[in-house]
Formats: sequence, structure tokens, C-alpha cells
Amino acid sequence: MLKSLSKLDWDKLLVYLELSLSSDFSKKVCKDLIPNFNFEKAKLLQERSKYLWNLFEKGKNIDLPVLKSLKELFNKAYKRGLFLPVDLVEIKKWFLTLKKICPLLEDSIFSSLINLYKELKDLELQLDRILDYERGEVKDNASYQLYIIRKRIREAQELLLSKLEKIKEHFYKKGYLQDNLFTQREGRYVLPVKAEYKNKVRGILHEVSQSGATAFIEPVGIVALSNEIEDLKYKEQREIIKILKEISEELFHRAYEFCQLEEEYIDFEITVAKVKLGRSYRGIFPELKEKGIFKIISGVHPLLVLKKEKNKNSQPVYNDFLIEQGLLISGPNLGGKTVSLKTIGLLALMAQTGFLIPAKSAELPVFSQIFVDMGDDQDILQGESSFSSHLKNLKEILDKADHKSLVLLDEPGKGTNPEEGMALISAVVEELLNRNTKVVLTTHSQFLKTVALKIGKLKIATMEYNFQTKEPIYRLIYGIWGESLAFDLAKKVGFPDEILVRASVYLENKEYWEWYKVLEKEIKKVEKLKEELDNNLKELQKEKEILEKEREKIKELYQKRLEERINLWNKEFKELIKEIKSKKISSKKVLEEFDKFVKKVLEESVVEEDIKEIKEGDRVQVLPFKKEGEVLKVKEKTIEVKMGSLKIEVSKENVIKIIPERISQVVSAQIKSDLDKHKEKLKRSFKKERIKLLGLTVDEALIEVEKKLNKAFLEGIEKVYLIHGHGSGKLREAVRNYLQKHPLVKNFEFAEPWEGGTGVTIVYLEEKN
Repeated sequence: MLKSLSKLDWDKLLVYLELSLSSDFSKKVCKDLIPNFNFEKAKLLQERSKYLWNLFEKGKNIDLPVLKSLKELFNKAYKRGLFLPVDLVEIKKWFLTLKKICPLLEDSIFSSLINLYKELKDLELQLDRILDYERGEVKDNASYQLYIIRKRIREAQELLLSKLEKIKEHFYKKGYLQDNLFTQREGRYVLPVKAEYKNKVRGILHEVSQSGATAFIEPVGIVALSNEIEDLKYKEQREIIKILKEISEELFHRAYEFCQLEEEYIDFEITVAKVKLGRSYRGIFPELKEKGIFKIISGVHPLLVLKKEKNKNSQPVYNDFLIEQGLLISGPNLGGKTVSLKTIGLLALMAQTGFLIPAKSAELPVFSQIFVDMGDDQDILQGESSFSSHLKNLKEILDKADHKSLVLLDEPGKGTNPEEGMALISAVVEELLNRNTKVVLTTHSQFLKTVALKIGKLKIATMEYNFQTKEPIYRLIYGIWGESLAFDLAKKVGFPDEILVRASVYLENKEYWEWYKVLEKEIKKVEKLKEELDNNLKELQKEKEILEKEREKIKELYQKRLEERINLWNKEFKELIKEIKSKKISSKKVLEEFDKFVKKVLEESVVEEDIKEIKEGDRVQVLPFKKEGEVLKVKEKTIEVKMGSLKIEVSKENVIKIIPERISQVVSAQIKSDLDKHKEKLKRSFKKERIKLLGLTVDEALIEVEKKLNKAFLEGIEKVYLIHGHGSGKLREAVRNYLQKHPLVKNFEFAEPWEGGTGVTIVYLEEKN
């Protein structure tokens, strides 16, 4: 498998992918990244990439910092028994990075990464409490004992420096010191005393300069303070170790989650890199399927595009790659056959591993295996010939390939007797095609080209060649085979003309050469018939377009009359609503009047229609969807209808046959649907919401009002009663002041005396769209 990947330039692609990664641990995983061969995972990987691609498209760039491997940090900490402050700073960087990217990933396919961060977030608070990240050390207030110790150290150091300054000035004035300064040796403060005066300065001799001219002496007056500071620093270190061990125990306890976090982050960072790489060559996401044709429109090998970014003079050629079952590619040497084979294989691997691919559009099956036989794998140490190594590859392919496999063969059968080798390859290819394996092979063999005509599943194509300039064009043309043009290439590199003439004589004496010429004539006849067929199809297409235009005219007329009738009913409906609102009657009475009107409208609009008239091929209106479709099949109680690319089965009462003169039945159905909606809205307008605010403080009451008003608005309730009572009037005034500025409130008023008077405020909400 790894050898096949290398032959398809997978390792070279990973080199470019690695350039978009920041952290070393992600780069390490990237180098050994294996393509995916599972359909469900392929869809998942693509969804992950699509989500991040959409973020980039919205201008939300994701720039990830360099992080240290959590696994390595934990391994080192385990060995020493605790985390050092510098390790904790690196862990904090992880939290800072996750805090930055998690808001972008809310409710996304990366939920596991967010959940792990949330689970570990409490540890970040503990780190913040004890660690000074800028200085990379434990804070003074990480514990009470550490605070006291460091305070005493500072006080002792201030006292020591004060004494040392006085001692230094004293001896400098006497001329005992080389310079008016003090320094440190092994953490102890010393004075640079001239050698001849070293007995004049009482203290501890720490060092003598190489020249012997200076003795570094710690004055006796600060020895006790220095000892005290050293003792305090020892206690400080013990306290720091204690604090670090406590936090380390917490981290060790959560080591598994941190390891999972690193793995999830690696997947995330590699996905980001895939998207960045895909954007660099303006790639697209292919449509992935479990099976079907392999179709790429205007695709190219990604390394050619990436090479173009560095070399502006390089212009890669884009090709369409269409593989129904098998494809045989022929053409001249250096024409691009092998590159096309590699492009097919590499784009397949990229598509099912979450990459964008450099193409205009693509529709690809997900392969469970990809086999490649390309180049020369002979092993001279094992006494293995080139042909025997190819045979081993073919044997493995025959043993393992199935209907979910892709097999790529580059000039198979070479290295042995041409006729025998090509016969063997023909049998292998035919067997693979019978298994419904996708097969693509390149060849110069005339034998294989002719066999391809007999095997229906094996289509032919050639790499285009410019016969004027004698240069390859690298464009793939389907439906014809190409010549190897060995003579042209030989002439181009300088072969003598007499050699080429002699070779032509040998070629013309071959029996199959004459047969090939006959076959060429037959192919020309087929091409002429194809041209005539194409012309006939064009004529039929023109007639179809004329009929389509007529159908559109009829449809527009029908739609226009339909809209006129609907507008008429809507107008009458609005007048009815206006009349109902002007009458002060009960809600029950209003709904009764409304039902009478609906019944009247529907009775006037319905036209009797015999449902049996509907037959296959009729155009119908599907009422639940309000869309037009074509009848595929009429059953006893249901009808199967095609709407665009969607096929559905609906009951007969939900389907109306479309005839421009018979509009009223469709109108009535649509009017009924609209009236039902208006009736539901009218019912909601009579709902009342009562909110009791008695006994609440002003703040509590306003929170309750906000919550209930929002809920009422969403439920379509237009009238809300706020029961605040009389009392001191403070709550009432606060509520009414709040209502004046509320965006959902249309107006408000005190209730009628029998509904509570000034102790109740009635709020009228805006209508929900």
C-alpha cells in the first residue's frame, strides 16, 4: 500500500500539506498520514473540511500557534515526578489557543474538541491561580507560606544590600577596592579587593582573579544575612516543589483527557492545513458516492498547480476524467499518459480523505482499495526480473480487487514477449471488469487497443498531439485511440532518416498493420454515422425547445389567472376580517362567522372533477407542496409524482390535474390553505396571557415581564395582562416605564374596572410575521 501511495505522489502532496502546519507533533503525524478508504469516514472528513472552508470564506482566518506536544510534556513530567513552571506555561498556551478557536466551532462537527476543552477548563483556573505566565514562575500568592517566605527574602536582601553598600563605600574610600562596586560569586555578594589589601578586609575569600591582582571577598558583616537568605531560598524551593506537585497530581489524574485533546487537535490542525492547501489551488469539494461513475470535470494534478505558483511560466493542462467502468489511454511518449493515471489515483485519494481537489466539479465513488502497477520494481538482490515483479503485482490485484476497488496499470505487460504479455493483460483486465472493478490502464500496444473494441466495458481515449509542431498537447480525448508516434519522437531527437525509412518498411510488412488500415476506414464510417446522428439530435432538440416555449406560455397564462382569482379571494377575506374587527362580539361568535365564510368560499370555488381522469404523463398540482409535477404511476388510492429530481407518492385527494380552463379547484385548495392559516392566527389573537407580579421586587418583576412577553410574542399571543396591583405605585410605574421602550410592545392601557382597573396593565404586542 505504501509503495502504491508513493507512486501516486501521495508523499509529495504531504510535503506541501506539512507547510501549512505549525506544531511539530502535527507535522510528525502528517508525514505518515494514510488515506481513508471508508465511505462514512470520507463523508465525515469532507464535512469537517467544508465547515472550516466556510469559516475562511467568511473572512475568519484560523492562524494556529506553535504548541508543544502534551504527550511529551506528560512523559517528561512523569519521569521527574512533577511539571516545571515552563511546562505549565506550555499547557496554558493550549488553553489560550482553544479559548480562541472554540467560539468558531460551536455547534459544529468539531464538538469533541470543544467538549474536551470544557472538561479540562477547571484546571486552567488552577494554573491561573498559581502561575505567573509572563515570568514563567510560581506566583507569590500561590500559597500563604510562599508569600511569607518571599516577603522575608525581599526584606533580608534589602537589609543586606544596604549594609553592603556602606561597607563598599568605606573600603573604596580607603583605596582597598579595585572598583567602586560589588558583584556575586556562586550566589554570594563579594567585593573586588586589591590583592595587597586582602588582609585588611575581614570576610570569606571566594575567588582570586586569574592575574592574581583581585581577591573577591564576602565581608564578614553580611555573612549572617547571606546565610539567612540562602536558608529562606531553600525553604522557597521546597514550597514551590510542594505547590508544583499538587498541581501535577491534578494534571496526572487527567492525563488521558489531555492525550485525547492532542489527538483531536491534530485532526483539527491537519484539517485546517487541508483547507489552506485547497484554497491555494482554488480546489472544490467533490460529490462523494458509495458507487457509480468516476467523473472529474477540468481536473489537474495538484502538484502541477502548486509548481505553477512557484514557476509562473508553467501552465498545467486541465482534463476531464470519465471512468464508467474501464478506460484505456493511448498516445505518444511524453504525451501525459502516466501523469493522467497519477492524477486519477491521487485525486481519488484526496477526495476521500477530506482534501479539496483542483477541478471545476467532480462526482466520485469512494474506493475501499486502490492498486497501482507503475514503474519498475525489480529486485536484483532477489534475482527478480522486471516482468516477474509486475506479475506479482497483478497476482495481488487479482487476489484482492473487488467492485469497490480502483486499479491503475501503467503500460502493463512489458518486459516479456509482447504478444504473450498483452494477451495476459487482456485476460486480467477482462476479469477485473467482470468484477465491476474500476480499471484505468495506459498502453502503446496495438493488441490491447483492438481488444478494447471487443470489451464493451473498456472505453478508449488518447492524449492529444499537435502534428504540425510535433509537440504533445497533454489533453485527453475520448472515443479514439492514439498512435505512439515513435518515429516522430525518434526524428525529433535526431535519428537518421534512412533508419526511420527502414523501420517503416518493417512495420508495413506486419500483417496487423494492413488490418489496422482497414479498421481505420471502418472507424471513419462509424464517425460519419455518428455525425449524422448528432445532426438529427440537434433537430429534435430544436423541436423540443419550440414545444417547451409553447408549454411555458400556457403555464404563464394559467398562473396569471390563478393569481387573479387568489387576489380576489384575498381581498374579500380582508374585508371580512375588517368587518369582524369592527363588531364587538365574543371570540366564539367571531370564529363561527369565520367558518361560515370559509364554507361559502369553498362551495363557490369547488368544481366537481372525476379523479379517474388523471393518467400517466399528466401534469398535476401537488397541493401539500404547491408545486407542479408529472404523473409516473396511478395506483388504487395513491399517485406517484415526479417533481424535479424528487419522486413522491401522495393520496389522490391531494393532487389536481392541471388544465388552464379548470382553475377554480386549485384556487379553492390554495384559498382553503391560506384561510386555515388566517383562522389559526385569529384564534391566537384571542388568547390571553396573565402575568402575576405581586410580591416581586422591581428588578424581579421586570425580568419576569421580559421573559413572558418574549414567550407570548413567539406563541403569537397579542394581548398580555400584567397584574401588578396598586400598593405604593412604585412597581406599576416601573413596569409602565419599561413597556414604553420595549420593541415588542405596540401599546398598553389600564384594564377596565371589572378586570382590575389600575392594578392591571393590558399590553398589546406587535404581530408576529
